[in-house]
Amino acid sequence: MLDIEPVRNLLSEIDMDAYLKMDLSGIVVDYDCYMNIKFANRMRFSFAHEIGHFVLHKNIYKDIYNKLKISAPEEWKNFIMNMPETEYRSFEWQANEFAGRFLVPVKRLETVIGEAYKIIKTDNNLIGYLAKDPDAVLSRVSPQLCKPFSVSETVIETRVKREGLWPPKLS
Repeated sequence: MLDIEPVRNLLSEIDMDAYLKMDLSGIVVDYDCYMNIKFANRMRFSFAHEIGHFVLHKNIYKDIYNKLKISAPEEWKNFIMNMPETEYRSFEWQANEFAGRFLVPVKRLETVIGEAYKIIKTDNNLIGYLAKDPDAVLSRVSPQLCKPFSVSETVIETRVKREGLWPPKLS
């Protein structure tokens, strides 16, 4: 079981809204983000991201914790900032990918894209733009696409592109 530990000023002081504790006992989260409904989508992704680290990188965390005994947010941030760039990018990419796939399952995303495409086909302006500038149309429809998943537009745009679902096939 992971505890949720809200901490004041985490985001403003160390530029992190959440992180998995090195002892794997919980997720530390910025109190203000956690308590503000306007950050609900961001927090959902952050929690899923940290659970991704828990699932995918548990052994790495255990090794680091046993060697360094990192416990304070500043120590964690310092450790991350001193990681080799390629390792850090890979580590974070994996957790982001886990979170995106967890929150936006591909089969449900395919259904939502199909529903959006039906609407796009009824709008001559959008259907014309879809062929010319699919990214512009995606940015136009992503606010609707993200609602069923309670994630940000950025998450939806990333997922549809990664899954090869955008642009939808014109037929």
